[in-house]
Amino acid sequence: MTHVLIGFPRRLAILLFLAAMPRHPAAGFDSHWHQLCTQKAGEQFAFAESAWKIMQLGNFSPDFFGPVSEYASQKLVSQELDVLNKYQDDKSPVRGAAVFLHFDNLNGDVRGNASFDYLFRHLLDNTQKLLAGYSQLGVDDRVRKVLTLVTLGASLHAVQDFYSHSDWTHNDFSPSGGARAPTWLEYRSQHPDLSKWTIQVQSGIYPPVAGARNTHTHMNHDNSRLVYLEPENPGPPSRSQASYHNAGAAPARGDDDSNFAHQQFAVNTAIAASIEWIGKVEENPAARNAIEAAKGWNLKQRDPHLAKELEAGLLTEMALSCLAGKWDGDDPPGESGVICRSVLDRRASSLGGGTSRLESEIIGLAANVLMPYALKFTGMFWDVHGQYHILEKLAADIGSDSGRYNLPK
Repeated sequence: MTHVLIGFPRRLAILLFLAAMPRHPAAGFDSHWHQLCTQKAGEQFAFAESAWKIMQLGNFSPDFFGPVSEYASQKLVSQELDVLNKYQDDKSPVRGAAVFLHFDNLNGDVRGNASFDYLFRHLLDNTQKLLAGYSQLGVDDRVRKVLTLVTLGASLHAVQDFYSHSDWTHNDFSPSGGARAPTWLEYRSQHPDLSKWTIQVQSGIYPPVAGARNTHTHMNHDNSRLVYLEPENPGPPSRSQASYHNAGAAPARGDDDSNFAHQQFAVNTAIAASIEWIGKVEENPAARNAIEAAKGWNLKQRDPHLAKELEAGLLTEMALSCLAGKWDGDDPPGESGVICRSVLDRRASSLGGGTSRLESEIIGLAANVLMPYALKFTGMFWDVHGQYHILEKLAADIGSDSGRYNLPK
């Protein structure tokens, strides 16, 4: 595995100068929190570890093919730009679809609760149809399981982003209390007439507009400190957005403890929504059969080579998220912060003696602004997007080629 990564000629690898970029704001919960939500949902349904990790890699795809890919293509130069553009030309439909899987208020087009309801209904329908249809594909069992888990993970990304990018958790739900808010689907089932809702949900405007209060930057719960660069007010430093989050059952007041509690309230709600989502998807019998066939997949026992590819993919996700300041903000706390700082300092050696050789090699490649070839090497988990158009089909009837939502008037 290591020899494959190191021996591949640098001139053929995909170069991505994320380390030289300003931090990019347009994504969902930072990758650490997306991974946590997805893991908790998988464990709730007794997914094997390999299965929920494949879902985690699928969960990252709307960010990689969306904001990370888009922003990178604007910042590369010379030969690196040519190489990446060639790679992305093959994936351009995937990138176009990825932008619709974040519950952002793109171009200010999302107006009112009915718009959110439309997005949830179509995402659920698309997810069920995709999973149900995989049994009809002329592919082997390994590909079918990967498609099922990657698709489910990608759909969960969009669901989780609703609770990061909207003011849903800022509302005073009565009765309130507990560690989370009700999910959209829970509240919807109790209040079926949208026209009678006393709350009007908003998500952050993207791209952010200078002078507007409800921008993506101000409203998102992406990292645990609520600190971001503000593209609507260009230039450093990063700023606390706590003043825009001082509502709901756990208001942020600007101190570390309340800011963290507020963000965790949103994360906890997203975890509950992720668990609920898998249950809703399984209401389609064929989709449930697909999930049941895939969720017990133990790669370490049945396919050690594929297990290595999965490990490489997850390490690559972490490296790229660190470089983009999207693991848990620009300076993550705890053990993950050590790895992120090593990547940013371009020193894999600073990870210490407990790091595996594979992890050191991948982090080292990322730290030297080389996107690890693992992204290409993990073909079973990555190239399925280009081959089977997962994100495009998830976004069907949600967005158009114009880059705008396809919302009913």
